[in-house]
Amino acid sequence: MKFYDLKMRSYIVAGLYFLFFSLEVSAHTGPFDGKNFKGRIAYSADGNFNDEDDWAASAFALAIFAEFGVKDNLVHFDYNCILPKTDPAWEKENEKSIQGSIEHFGYSPSVFHNCQQDLDAAVNSIRDAINASSAEDPLYFILAGPMEVPALGIAKSDPDKRKFVYCISHNVWNDGYASRDIVNHNKRDVIPTGITWVQITDQNQFLSTGPFGRPSTSIEWQPWTWLLTSNDKNLHFLWDRLVATTRADCSDSGMAYFLMTGDEKPEISKMEKLLREHKIPKPTDPRQSIRIEAENFSDLGYFEIDYRNDRKVSQRISIKTKPLRESGITTIYKEPYTAVEGSYDVDIRYYGRLDETVQVQLFIDQKPVGQPLTLQGEKNAWETLTMKEIKIGDGSEILVVFKSTEDSIYQLDYIQLNMTSKK
Repeated sequence: MKFYDLKMRSYIVAGLYFLFFSLEVSAHTGPFDGKNFKGRIAYSADGNFNDEDDWAASAFALAIFAEFGVKDNLVHFDYNCILPKTDPAWEKENEKSIQGSIEHFGYSPSVFHNCQQDLDAAVNSIRDAINASSAEDPLYFILAGPMEVPALGIAKSDPDKRKFVYCISHNVWNDGYASRDIVNHNKRDVIPTGITWVQITDQNQFLSTGPFGRPSTSIEWQPWTWLLTSNDKNLHFLWDRLVATTRADCSDSGMAYFLMTGDEKPEISKMEKLLREHKIPKPTDPRQSIRIEAENFSDLGYFEIDYRNDRKVSQRISIKTKPLRESGITTIYKEPYTAVEGSYDVDIRYYGRLDETVQVQLFIDQKPVGQPLTLQGEKNAWETLTMKEIKIGDGSEILVVFKSTEDSIYQLDYIQLNMTSKK
């Protein structure tokens, strides 16, 4: 593969995005500015098989939206979205969470769709929500279940509208990899269609105090008792939904908190301030650190997904090539709650191989950033290369190219932008 082939592909991607976004970049890139939400919200959840956590997470997410005053922005909510396998008892328990949330927090029942009862309505609702999108009215689609139903809805949508859609995920299950024994689609089926994939850090570390596979202990329940001791019947309902799962986990709702705040770390204390004390946090805008998983780049070149469920790898997924001289990946930098233009230290996490020399070149908007840097593997291990003070703006094209004088295997984990200054 010649370098000019990579650049030509880069020019095509950048040119298309320039047409779509050159007149659409605003001074504020977060959907919520502290008072108003720009856009609409869609949500997809399971809860009918494998893990009961959505019985609580869906209720918490709907409570979060209600607290921020964006109930009317919710245009789609599907649940029980694990299609080939289901448990009727779980469906019934999950229904208590959905119907209870509608009653407690005042939602319109018309936007909710049970995938086990009317899959076509759920898929068509996703299609219609996407087709109604525009630059002034984007759609933020939270993926709290596996990818099957969202992928079906995206596939039926208008391709020209997908550029106004942000899909938000937080772990490998939602991405369609850890769940691949029960789904036929994953995020790589939808990223090339034109949607923007937003991957935040795994929320289990903040909103799950009990591990998967066993009931939580009294100590693990302790951080949540403010729900029970409150005089608020809505919080009692959330406690009931949490207890129904037998373990303290509402981790998927962290994506709802992120959507409203830009904060990827919704500790339980922050949830208490929001839901019990009714204190609306200021948006984290801009985010100081943005990780773009390598597998989420729009064009992977000759890289392929390498899923080994490796905990040493971010989101447990990396990308990898077969032996070759050159390859690269490219994407458009479009993330919520980021600076219109900023200066960043850019971390490139790659796998260094013993006695192998590789050059890496970073391009921003088709312009090379400095000189190619040489990666000299001293051991077979993951390593991080940092490029200092790189200017990147909302809508910029990011291209990373790897080259070697002989056939080499390139393996990449992520690109992380750590802000040093902003405009």
